[in-house]
Amino acid sequence: MKTGRWAAIGGLIGAAAFALAACGSSTPSSTSSNQALLQKQNTMVAALPTGVGITDFAPIANASAYSIYNSQVEYMMWAPLVMVSGQDTIDWADSIAKSITPSNNDQTFTVSLKNWNWSNGKPITAQDVAFTANLLLQACTMNNPPYSYGGCGFGGIPPISGHPQLKSVSVSGNDVVFTTSAPANPTWFELNALGQIQPMPQSVWDKGSVAQDLTFMKSVYNKPTAAAYKVISGPYKFDSFVNNQYWKFTPNASYGGPKATVNVTLQYEASDQAEFAALKTQKINDGYLTATLYGSANQLTKNYNMTKSQGFCWYGVMINSAKDTLDVGPAFQDPKVRQALQYGIDQNAIGKVLDGTLNGQNMWIPNFSAIPTGFPNLTQAVFGTSSIPNPYPFSIAKGKALLQSAGYHLVNGVMTKGNIKLSFPVNIDSSSTETQNAALILQQDWKQMGVDIQINPMAFDSMIALSDAQPGTSSKWAVNWSGGWCYEPNFYPTGGGMWQYYDSEDDFNLAGAYTHFNNAVQQSYAPGTAASAQQNMLAYANATATDLPQLWMPGGYAVNEVAPYLHGTTKWFNPVQAFTQWNHLTISH
Repeated sequence: MKTGRWAAIGGLIGAAAFALAACGSSTPSSTSSNQALLQKQNTMVAALPTGVGITDFAPIANASAYSIYNSQVEYMMWAPLVMVSGQDTIDWADSIAKSITPSNNDQTFTVSLKNWNWSNGKPITAQDVAFTANLLLQACTMNNPPYSYGGCGFGGIPPISGHPQLKSVSVSGNDVVFTTSAPANPTWFELNALGQIQPMPQSVWDKGSVAQDLTFMKSVYNKPTAAAYKVISGPYKFDSFVNNQYWKFTPNASYGGPKATVNVTLQYEASDQAEFAALKTQKINDGYLTATLYGSANQLTKNYNMTKSQGFCWYGVMINSAKDTLDVGPAFQDPKVRQALQYGIDQNAIGKVLDGTLNGQNMWIPNFSAIPTGFPNLTQAVFGTSSIPNPYPFSIAKGKALLQSAGYHLVNGVMTKGNIKLSFPVNIDSSSTETQNAALILQQDWKQMGVDIQINPMAFDSMIALSDAQPGTSSKWAVNWSGGWCYEPNFYPTGGGMWQYYDSEDDFNLAGAYTHFNNAVQQSYAPGTAASAQQNMLAYANATATDLPQLWMPGGYAVNEVAPYLHGTTKWFNPVQAFTQWNHLTISH
C-alpha cells in the first residue's frame, strides 16, 4: 500500500461497504427460501464492491494489493498484536497483547501477551511476534526485497525519514520488547506501529533467511489454499473460493478473543445491477446501494433494513508532480496550478452524482483537508477541530485567473505555458457508474478554465497496482481518482507514512517542495504532551488544506442493506479500521 489504502468511490467509500444494519421484516415469496437457507446455515453472504476481488491473505500485506478489502480478510485470519477500536483506542478484547508498558523515556515498549493459541493448538509466543516484527523491518529496509510490505513508513517502521523509528525487537521471557530510535509519543507508537503487526507462526513461515521468508510469502500471498494458511490466529479460517465468484470463511474455534458464530461468504459482483438483483432474490443478506439505485430502494424494504455508514477516511484526487509525469508534472509543482484545479472542483455537484440524495438527506459531505468528514467528536478529540474551512471554494473564474497569473494562456482552448499544456488523462474506477458521471462534471468544469482532461476508466485493482509502481515508472500516470484514503494503519492519523507513499512516487515531494506541509507531517508524530500533540495534528490538517498535496473531493456515506436476523452489525462497524468486526455478529433463529 505504499503507505495508505485507496478505496473505491461509487457510493462505497473504503470498507464501508461491509458496514451492516439489523432489523427489518421478511415477506413470503419464491425467494424467501434463499434467506431461510442462509439463516439456517448461520451464513452471511456479503457483497463486495463491484469489480473488487480478494487478492491477499498474508499476515504481512503485499504493497501491490494493499486495499481495505484485503485488510478485512487479513484481520479475519490473523489476530493483531493490538486491535484499534472504532474510538481510536486499543480494543483489548481482540488484541493478542495483554498490556503495554512504556519506559526509558518512552523509548522502550514492553508488550505482554495473552495465553492465546494458533489454530493447531500451539501457543502464540513472544518469539512469533518478534519474528514477524523483525521481518516487517527487514522488508522495509533491505534493498529490493523479494516481497514488498505495504505498510512501510507507518508507525516509525522505516523507511520514513525523521524520528522516532522502530529500531529493534527482542524477546525477554514471555514479553516482546520494542525499542525506538528516539522517544516516541506512546499513543502514536502503540496505535500506528504495534497496531499493524499481525503475528504469524515462525514454525510455518521461517524458511531459513529473511530473503527466503519473503520469497515464500510472495509465492503464496494470493493462494489461500496454500498449507501455510492452515495455521492461523484470527476469528475466521479460510474455507474455499472460486475466483471472481466468492470467498468462503468459517469460524476458527481456537481464536482467543470473542469467537465467531457466523459463517462468511464474500461475493464478487460484476456490476451494481447484478448486486441489486441478488438483493431482490435474497441470495445475499448483506448488500449495498449505490446512488443510481436509490430510486429502487423501496423494492427492498420488506426484506432488509437500510442504514448508512462510512470509514474514517478522506477523499480526493491524487496528482503526480514528478518531473517526468506525462509532461505535466512540473505544472502540478506550481501551487497556483494546484489551487486553480481545486477551485474548479464543484464538490456539491460532484457529491450529488457520486453519493446522491436518499429520503431527503444528502449522502455526501464536502471535504477540504485530511480531516475525515462526518466524525465531529473523534476529529475534535484528535485534531482539536471538527472541520477545516474551505480555502478554495468552487469558482471557475478564480481558477482561470490563477492560471493566467501563473503565466498560462489559452492556445486552442488549452492553458499553455511554454512546452507545458494542461492536458492530461485522469484515471477513474471503471466499475462505478457514479464515478464516471462525476468525472464528466469535472471534465466540463475544468474545460471552462482551459484544462483539458481525458477520462481513462480502469479496473480498481489495476489502478492500485499502477499507483504502487516501482520508481522510474511515474511517467505512466498523471492523475488517479481512485476515491479516498482510509487512515488505517495510520490509526493515530498523523499522516506519517501515508504521505511517504507520495514521496516514493513523486521526486518533487522527495525534494521537499511542500516544505510547510512536510514539516507539519513530521511534527504531528513527534513526542510531547497531549496538548502539543493535538496542536501539531491541527497544523498538519491545515497544511493539507492549504498546500494541496492532493486535490480534495467530497466524502460520502455507504448505504447498506441487511437481513433482519443478522445482529450487531451497526455496533461492530469500526470506522477507524474501516471494516466490521464480524466475529461479534450473531444470527437469530
